Amino acid sequence: MLLKMRYKYLKGFVPLSALIVLLLAAACTKEWDDHYDAGSFDLPDKTVTEYIKGQPELSTFSNMLEITGYDQILNASQSYTVWAPKNDALAGLNLTDVELVRKTVQNHITRSRITTSGVDNSFIRMLNSKYVLFSKDLSGYTFGENTVSEINQPAKNGLIHVIDGYAPYVNNLWEYLGKTDGVDSLREYIYGQSKRVFDAENSIEIGANDAGQVIYDSAFVIWNPVLERLGSIDLEDSIYTAIMPDNNAWNEAYSRIEGYYNFPNDAGSVARQRDLTRFTLIQDMLYRGRISEPEKSDSLTSTYGNVFYNPDELFKGLDYESLSNGLAYVTDKMPFADTSSFFKEIRVEAEQTFGRSNTGSNIFIRSSFGTEFTASDNYYILVDPTSTEPAVEFSIPNTLSAKYNIYCVFVPSKIVNPNNLTPSKVTFQLTYIRRASGSTFIKRVTPGNNITDPEGLTKMFVDQFDFEFANVIDADYDRVAVKLEVSSNITTQEEQSGEFSRTMRIDCIILEPVLE
Repeated sequence: MLLKMRYKYLKGFVPLSALIVLLLAAACTKEWDDHYDAGSFDLPDKTVTEYIKGQPELSTFSNMLEITGYDQILNASQSYTVWAPKNDALAGLNLTDVELVRKTVQNHITRSRITTSGVDNSFIRMLNSKYVLFSKDLSGYTFGENTVSEINQPAKNGLIHVIDGYAPYVNNLWEYLGKTDGVDSLREYIYGQSKRVFDAENSIEIGANDAGQVIYDSAFVIWNPVLERLGSIDLEDSIYTAIMPDNNAWNEAYSRIEGYYNFPNDAGSVARQRDLTRFTLIQDMLYRGRISEPEKSDSLTSTYGNVFYNPDELFKGLDYESLSNGLAYVTDKMPFADTSSFFKEIRVEAEQTFGRSNTGSNIFIRSSFGTEFTASDNYYILVDPTSTEPAVEFSIPNTLSAKYNIYCVFVPSKIVNPNNLTPSKVTFQLTYIRRASGSTFIKRVTPGNNITDPEGLTKMFVDQFDFEFANVIDADYDRVAVKLEVSSNITTQEEQSGEFSRTMRIDCIILEPVLE
C-alpha cells in the first residue's frame, strides 16, 4: 500500500513562478554542459561529498551532511549543486537539533548542475522544495543574500559554490500556522479538514479476489477541502498573503456569525451550522501575492472572490511575518464587515430559468439593450397572460437566518412602446421555512403601493422579513425552500377599462440585508 503525502488541489496547474524556475534551471544546466562537457575534458575524481570534506573551511557543513545522511546522497551518481556555507556562518546553529540541521542542509542543495554562467535573478528550487534566490550584481554573486566567495567548483557528480553566510530555513504559511502561538482555533479547523482518501488514478490494479472484486496496490492522498477551495498554502510556489484570526478574534466572530446559520433538522441542523460558521470565518483569509503595503491598493480580492475596497482598513495596525510563500498577518479582531463578506445582497435575475415556474402565462426573455432603460444584467422577462391570474414564482437560494428587505423590480411597458403608459398592479406570496422540521409556510403580501411606475423602472418594496432558518444551497442540500411568487392583481373591470394591464415585465428580485 502506497501513501503519498500530498494535497490534492489545483491539479494540472503549473504556476508561472515554477515555469520560470524550470526554464532558468534548464538554461543553466545547458550552459554547464556547454562549458563542462565530460567528453571534452576529464571531470575531477572527487564526489561532491569528498570535495566538501576536503575543505577545512567547510568542516561544519560536512559534519551536517554526515548527521543527516546527505554525505551518502551526495556520493551518488546523480548530479547536484551545493551552496556550501563556511564554518563561521554556521557557528550559532544548534547541531543537536537534527530536524533543523536536515532542513538547513536541504536548503543548500538542488538537483542538477547550476553554474553561474547566465545567472541573473534565478529562484532555485532546493531539495526541501523551498526557493532561494541565486543572483548576480556588480560585486559578484549572492545566494539568499549571502555572498558567494567561490564559484563553480566542479566535482565528479556536481558543482559546489562556497558562500560566506547561510540561508536559514523559512516556514511557509502552512508551517507557520502549525507553529504559531495563539491561533489554536484556526489551526484546529484547517488542519482538521485534512482527510486520507483513495487515489484511484495512481493505484495499480493487481488482480481480483474470490468474489471477483478488483484488488489494488492502493495509493492514498491527503486531501484538504478548505485548501482546495481557498488556496494551497503549503506549496512553495503559490504565494499568498494571509490575515489569520487569533483565538480572541475567532471566538468573537464565531459568536457573531453562527446566528446567521440556523438550519432546520432536514438541512443539517447544528452540525452544519458549525461547519458553515467556521468556513465563513476564514473564507476571506487569503489574497494572492505578497501584500506588504495594502494602502497602495484601491481594492483587494480574496481567493474566495469577495472584493474589499478598504484594503488599508483590513490590515490596519497589523504587522506581518515574512514567510517562504507569502506574508502572514495575525489579527485579534476580524476586519471583515458582515455585509461585505457573507451577509450580502441576494439578487435573482428574472431571466434565469432555474427554480422559476409560471402559471396562467407565457414567459419571454427580452433585452434592454438600445432602450432608455437599463435592466439588471440587461435582461428582463415579459409575462404574457393566458388567463386572468398570471403569476411567476422565483426560487431564492442562499438566504441566511437573518432579516432582509425584499424588493421586486419591474420594467415599464414604455420600454417597447413610448405611448403605452399602462401600469400593472401586483401582489406577492412568500414561501419560507417556519419549523425545525423544514416544513414551509406561505405569507401573502400586498404592498401599500403595489402599482408599477409607467414611466420608469419600479423597485417595489414587498416586505421586510426575518428568516428564522437559513436556506443555503450546496451539493448535499439542494432544496430551495424560499420562493417569491409575483401575481397580477387586476380585476376584469380594471383591465377592460384600460386602467391597468395584466402583462408584467419583471427585471429581478432583490433581498437587501438589514443590520440591527
